[in-house]
Amino acid sequence: MNFDLENLSSFSGWERLAETGMAFGTNLVAALAIFFVGRWIAARLVILMKAALTRAKVDRTLVSFLGNVANVGLLILIIIAALGKLGIPTTSVTALIGGAGLAVALSLKDQLSNFAAGALIILFRPFKVGDYIKVNGFEGTVSEIKMVQTALSTPDNEEIILPNSVVMSNSIVNRSSMPLCRVQVVVGVDYACDLKAAKAAVLKAATEHPLCVQTQGKEAVTYITNLADSAIEITLWAWTNEADLGAFRFGLNEQVVENLRAANINIPFPQRDVHIIQQQG
Repeated sequence: MNFDLENLSSFSGWERLAETGMAFGTNLVAALAIFFVGRWIAARLVILMKAALTRAKVDRTLVSFLGNVANVGLLILIIIAALGKLGIPTTSVTALIGGAGLAVALSLKDQLSNFAAGALIILFRPFKVGDYIKVNGFEGTVSEIKMVQTALSTPDNEEIILPNSVVMSNSIVNRSSMPLCRVQVVVGVDYACDLKAAKAAVLKAATEHPLCVQTQGKEAVTYITNLADSAIEITLWAWTNEADLGAFRFGLNEQVVENLRAANINIPFPQRDVHIIQQQG
């Protein structure tokens, strides 16, 4: 009788083990199905999201970044669901992932700040590739915009790499955002000269320049802006296309000097009159 009870107990143990194995196998198959099917659905959702953002004319860099974020987020949810099907407490897994995410965020807080600033740059577009900007004491043509940094190419063919957080936390001067740029030339003429002739010679340098743009409200003008110690200062304001700014500015300086010389108007050197008073002892 004892032998039969032992056999029955042994049989019941094997039966429970088999049932446990069958249940685990079923859950494992279900978890794998959740993972692979969920990953397939997530990939399709990300593709649809990217397509919708592309149709909305969102910048490609931001589309790629948001797609990667969505893909990682969906994958984490799928993994948690699969682990829950296996009987693993999802609360502890979620807490573990949250703690790991917090640790990573604290260690990479500067980079995350650059990521956020990069997303703002791409979303609000204060400038784009090809624009000439000034920011944080640096200036140059924007050659590349990435999620963590922006690259500028200077006129001296130097590359400046600026963290996006620095770019967004400083004032940005975008010279290329407007089609026209104003050039200012200041020149001093002799106090004894004919001021009308001097102003006409300076103005002629702009109005006859092939790169000068004259539209309503954007005409070239001259003013007497300062009565300096040695000269009367004439300021010329003229407009040109943004792409022609450098050539126009340098050409204008040269033409102003030539026009004044042609009109026999002197550009004086700084000078002082010294009077010596001799005292008799």
